Amino acid sequence: MKLSIKNAAIALIAFSLVACSSKEKLVLPDVQNTISPKKVWDIQVGNGVKHYESGLKPLLFNDKVYMASREGIVLAADIKNGKRLWTFDLRKDDTLSTWERLRQNWSSENARIAGGISQGYGNIYFGTENGDVVALNAETGTLVWRSQVPGEVLTSPAVGDGFVVVKLGTGGLIALNPDNGEERWIFENEQPPLTIRGVSEPVIDSGGVVYGTANGRVGVLVVDRGFQAWEEAIATPKGSTDLSRLVDVDAKPIVVAGTIYSIAFNGELFALDLRSGQQLWKRDYASFRNMAVSGTVLYLVDSVGRIYAVDRRNGTELWSQTGLHKHFLTGPTVYKDYLVIGDNKGNLHWLDRSTGDFVARQRFDSSGFYREAVANSDYLVITTRDGELTLLQTP
Repeated sequence: MKLSIKNAAIALIAFSLVACSSKEKLVLPDVQNTISPKKVWDIQVGNGVKHYESGLKPLLFNDKVYMASREGIVLAADIKNGKRLWTFDLRKDDTLSTWERLRQNWSSENARIAGGISQGYGNIYFGTENGDVVALNAETGTLVWRSQVPGEVLTSPAVGDGFVVVKLGTGGLIALNPDNGEERWIFENEQPPLTIRGVSEPVIDSGGVVYGTANGRVGVLVVDRGFQAWEEAIATPKGSTDLSRLVDVDAKPIVVAGTIYSIAFNGELFALDLRSGQQLWKRDYASFRNMAVSGTVLYLVDSVGRIYAVDRRNGTELWSQTGLHKHFLTGPTVYKDYLVIGDNKGNLHWLDRSTGDFVARQRFDSSGFYREAVANSDYLVITTRDGELTLLQTP
């Protein structure tokens, strides 16, 4: 029996309580700010994602920042000054049939954008809980195509090798033509009865689609046809309760130089050969958050808020930071010499990524952070649940 949206939400709430609850009051560690990140600009993007679980995060590409809100607002802003270059409202899409418009007008949740944003082939791509995948022209914001898929789209599509590949909430993957949204292939992959309602982003690399599953497995599909090349377990359900047996692979796999790095909730951190799936090494870390990589170092936040740096070549732990243990954190982001992590109270934590020491803390919108920040070589972009989008910079 498939897990309903309501039950999935209950599972997420139960999981969040397990991850965050403590009889003692959580206290942030003292931090003496030794750097002063500068706010360059901030703008409001609709109503944000509110309290919903969401895969929405900003996209930095060339000289623009792209972002969307759950209700249907998508925009592009100039990266230097935050000036809005274009805005698109998915709720006013003229390609919808009369029935589809009525259905959306009756829905208090509107467009329900939940997955995105990705770019490629001159477009940006995102998905909705209503089962829509949408392509907009990256320069003008005009609608290129809108396709219906057989499931919710809860995370960013993978774009590359002539395909847009979407991971569905049902566990399957579907490949679309990036020019017109036509279906190229579909791969079915069943979900277990109970999950934490997270979906790992697929990754296209070297002719393969790398994916994680809610039953603790990582696999690769041949991107041209959707055939499975291999699939391996990185977590095995254990325990006497359904909650203790959750082994979702919700973190986006990282692929570097022919090696896949993947981690599971209640599982382990694995390094696997991209071509064969052969295990190169594994270490005892568990997480559902996206990881980050820079050079030979892999950064992760585990399931209970401990932060680690690991040598990706052999899994050797380089440092750990436990000061935010039991705080509900985002995944880490590498920005210049720092590791940046948000929490659900609106605090942005800056660490020296060579040592793991705290170097700054900033306070933002109390609605909190729900996804990791996004960075390029110059800027860092953060977004809160209430839709506040802020661009930061350090010397």
